[in-house]
Order: sequence, then structure tokens, then C-alpha cells
Amino acid sequence: MRNRTRILLLGLATAALTAAAVVGVTVLSDWYRQQTVITIAVGPEHSPEYRFAVRLAGVLQQSHATIRLKIETQETRGQALLRFARHEADLAIVRSDDTKIPVNARALAILEHEAVLLIGAKRTRLTTLAEIQGKKVVVVGRDSRNEAFLRRLLEQYKFDFKTTDIRTLSPDVPLETVLPASADLAVLIYPLSRLGSGGDFEGLAKHVRGFSVHDIEDAKALQRKVPGVYTETIEAGLLSGSPRIPEDDIDTIALQKILVARRGMTEQHVVELMRALFENGRQLAVDNSFATRIEPPDTEKGALIAAHDGATEYVASEVKTFFDRYSDLIYIGMSVASVLGSMAVALYSTVFRRRPHQASERVGELMRLRQRIRAATRPDEMDAAEAELETVLDEILLGLSDGTLESHGLDAFRLAYDHAREDLITARGRLV
Repeated sequence: MRNRTRILLLGLATAALTAAAVVGVTVLSDWYRQQTVITIAVGPEHSPEYRFAVRLAGVLQQSHATIRLKIETQETRGQALLRFARHEADLAIVRSDDTKIPVNARALAILEHEAVLLIGAKRTRLTTLAEIQGKKVVVVGRDSRNEAFLRRLLEQYKFDFKTTDIRTLSPDVPLETVLPASADLAVLIYPLSRLGSGGDFEGLAKHVRGFSVHDIEDAKALQRKVPGVYTETIEAGLLSGSPRIPEDDIDTIALQKILVARRGMTEQHVVELMRALFENGRQLAVDNSFATRIEPPDTEKGALIAAHDGATEYVASEVKTFFDRYSDLIYIGMSVASVLGSMAVALYSTVFRRRPHQASERVGELMRLRQRIRAATRPDEMDAAEAELETVLDEILLGLSDGTLESHGLDAFRLAYDHAREDLITARGRLV
């Protein structure tokens, strides 16, 4: 086969093998990294939970994770939680005071702390929540959930609800129009992310002189009595720097908003979610109002919501290494590479290797020498034929010694050489 033909065939075969390798790796990669769509149920589009979900979906897409997040909006947060409880969503955001947290919920991260702020006149002396009895109280909230939570707390005391006016106030109503005109106290459940950043209380301080945020001294006792309630400290001046509100550090109680997943969600997907949550904090924070300081879930036994095994694994820094997670893909890839490599080696060997010559291939040359010897009529023709005969013999011996010549057909070569030598002797005798 001529060299040009060999090179052309080699180029075509190499291109074919390269294409096969690329297609194989792509197919294997797509097969192994099939994107899984998971669903999160959240409240309406104006809610901070919805905006957080949009940001989380974007982070997962940008990081080329194997999961994609589909957002299902509901009219209320309660409807979103109900959808999760019915196994119609993989993720949801619960608040720790929810009385019906789905049994299949497993915690992934604490997204927000919401502190209970008891706002009223500075002259009012309160040491426990029970001392709001007999007063006019407004609870800020878009529905009755915050009011129900306050009533649940007051049930821990010998509280007479008949003597206390408690009603829900829409967040759209400015507090300065209510305090102290028609209410003695206002109860807010306020995200810590917004405290000190929105200036919400500076306007109140200017319009309602002498108001204060009251200390709930029995906060630790309430934490022990009521599941889902935690103590929180509000630093002096956090609500307003001028005037300084509160004047000193105070204790209060707080709730948590927790991102939960289905118990049956795979650990691999949960680990990817955890990685997105804790490695992209700035991208996930919602306008200094939600999820500005995402925290790991409580992994201790007896936690309000048990942590997902994948979350526990991530928190404990026992996430599988790259080889552990992709060992199957690596193994298959190495097998495919081995097969393609063997094919390439065989191809190159077929095209470029030089098959060792055989001794029998020189027999034809010896036969032609014999004919020349028999037809020779002058001594110089005999000498030339004898020189060629010795050259052929030397090449055979050299080839046998360096391995470029196979011994196959050596007996036939020896027989032809002996006959050529005999013909040479006979021819010389004829010319004498």
C-alpha cells in the first residue's frame, strides 16, 4: 500500500474514532447528569419567599447543578404548605409556629429569624406577656396567623381573654396612626434581616414620642414551654439610632422560617441544594429583608424538624469526594477509553507497522541469478553474478540477526542458494 493511501486512511480512521469518543463521552455525561426537576411551593409572587425561590432557581442553573427548581405559587403560604403535605411539591418554607408541620418534612436550612417586638409607651412597665391583660393590643399581620400565635403564647399564663382587646392590623396601616390613639400596644413579628436596615422604626419614633420596645423577661421560659419558640436578643439602638431604640439590650422570643424537603429526596440532590444555599449567600439574600444569614438546620436529636440525612452529611463535612460521587461515570469512561485506545493502537499498527520479511521472498531473486549464470559466456558476467549471490546471502544473514527477517522459508532459500552456487561452479568449468 502506498504511503499516501495509508496516510489518507489513517486520517479518516482517526477522525472517525475521535467523533466516536466525543459522542460516547457526551452520551455518558448526559445519561449520568440527567437534570432532575424539583418543585418548591411558595406563597404569592410579592412574598419574600417567592423572590428567594426565584434566586435559588437562578443559582442552581448558573452552577450547572443536576437539579432544576420549578416554582409553584399559591395564594397563601398555608396553601403552599398544604401542597407540600400532599406530596405535590418537593420543597417548602415553614414557620416554626406552624401547628401542622408535615411529618414528611426534613429541614435543610434556617432561612430567617423573626423576632416578636412588643411596642408601646415607654412608661408602660411590662415584665411578662401576661401583663398585657386588660389592654388594647393590635397584632400586625396580613392574616390571623400572628394573632393566633400570640394567643397561643398567652395560653401559657392564666390569661383572661375577655378583658383584653386583641385584633389584627394590616401591615399597610401606619402604626403611628394607631399608637396611642386606638391601641396601647402593638405586636410585630419582624424579620431580623430588616432590623436596622429599612428605617421602618425611625418614622415611628418621630411621630410617636416616648414609645419603646419592651423586654420579655420570661422568654427563656416560653422557649421551654412552646415548641418552635426561641429566645433572641435585640441589641440597643438596632431599631433606631436616633432616638436610640431600644435603649438597652432586650430579650424577646423569635420564630424561624425553615426550608424543608421531602424525606424521600435523594441525598445527592439535597447536597447540591445545600451547596447552593451556603456558597451563594449574597445572591440569595432578598433586599436586606429575607435570607440574609442562612444557617444550617438543627441536626441534634429532638429538633423541631429533623434534618434531612443529606443536610446532616453536608453539615458534618462528610460530603463524598469527586471520585466517590462520579466513580460510576469514571469507571464507564475509562472502559470506553480503553476500547477506543485499543482500536486506535490496532489501526496505527495496521497502517504503519512493517511486517518482517521472510527468507523465502528472496528465492525468486536466486532463481533469476541461476538463469543469468547459465546464460553467461564471459568470466566478467560470472563474477557479477557471484557478487550478487553473496550480497543476497549477506542480507539474509543480517536480517536473521537483527530480527527484520523471519526464518520462515529458510529451507527453500538454502536449497535455491545451493543450486545457484552449483550452477556457478559448473558454468566456470565450462568456460575454462
